Amino acid sequence: MKKIGIIGGGSIGLLLAGYLCKAGFGVTVYTNTKEQANQLNRDGLTLRSDVEEIVVPVSSTPFSEMSQLNEDCLFIAVKQYHLKQLMARLPSLLGKVNSLIFIQNGMGHLKYLEELTSDVENIFVAIVEHGALKDHQTVVTHTGIGEMKIGAFRKGKQSQMEVWKGLTAVGFYTAIYKDWLDIMEKKLVVNGVINPLTAIYKVENGNLLTNTYYFQVMRRLFEEISLIYKCTEQDWQLIVDICKKTSRNRSSMLRDIEEGRETEIEAITGVILEKGALHNKKLPLNQFIYHSVKGLEIQRKEEKM
Repeated sequence: MKKIGIIGGGSIGLLLAGYLCKAGFGVTVYTNTKEQANQLNRDGLTLRSDVEEIVVPVSSTPFSEMSQLNEDCLFIAVKQYHLKQLMARLPSLLGKVNSLIFIQNGMGHLKYLEELTSDVENIFVAIVEHGALKDHQTVVTHTGIGEMKIGAFRKGKQSQMEVWKGLTAVGFYTAIYKDWLDIMEKKLVVNGVINPLTAIYKVENGNLLTNTYYFQVMRRLFEEISLIYKCTEQDWQLIVDICKKTSRNRSSMLRDIEEGRETEIEAITGVILEKGALHNKKLPLNQFIYHSVKGLEIQRKEEKM
C-alpha cells in the first residue's frame, strides 16, 4: 500500500486525505497545530458529501514535529503565503519521497519549484476544482464535484497513475495534462475572477451567476484579464461552469477574509497586475479589486484585535 503525506490540514488537504483514505492508501496529515493533529488521531476524519458521510482513519503530526519524510507521494496543500517558511525546511526533511505535488492558488509558488534541487524524482503541480468546506478540525464537506488537474513540472519514471486512478474511482476526479503552464494560467484567470469578487461581495460562488449586477462585473473583469492572457469564450464558459459546479462553495479568499487571515491576492491578482505592467496594459478594474481585498484584509484584522 502506498504511503501518502499531506502537508496542510485545511479544506483541500482534508478533502484530499478523505478520498485517498477511501481509495485505500495510507495517509498522514501534517497540520499547523498540535490540537488538530491530536483530534484527527483520536476521532479520524469525517468526509461528507451529498451522497454519504463516512469516517476514515488517518495519522496526523503537527508541522513542528515533522522529521524525515518517506512517503511515496507528498502533497503540499498550504496557502501561498505559508510556502516560503515551509520551503526553507522541506529539502532537509525529504527522505525517500518519490513525488511532490504542489496544490496552490495562483502562480507565485513556481519560483520555489524552480529552486528545489532535491533528489525527488517527480514534481507535480495540481489544480483542484472540487469544492471543499472545512466544517471542523476533523470534518470536511465535498461541496462541489469538479476535477483535480495534474501536470508534471519535473517528470521521472513513475507517473503515480495508481494514485490518480484510485482517486477518480472513488469520486475525486483527477486527470493528467501535459501543458501544465497553460492549465495554471487558465486557473489563474478563474481564480482572478471568482475569488476576489466572492470575497468583496461576501457571497458563495453561485451568487456571481444569479445576481445580475455581480454577473456583469464578473464578465467585465474577465474581459480585462483577457487583455493579457488572450482568453476565449471557452475560457469564459469554464468560469461559468465552475461557478455552477461549486455554487455552494465559499471561496478560500472569502473564508480568509471572514477569519481575519491574509489572502492569496498577491499570488492571483498581484500576478495578473505584474504581467499587465510587463505588457504596458492598464488594468483599472484589477487594480480596484486588488486594493479592495487588501483593504478588507486590514479591516478584518483590526476588527479581530
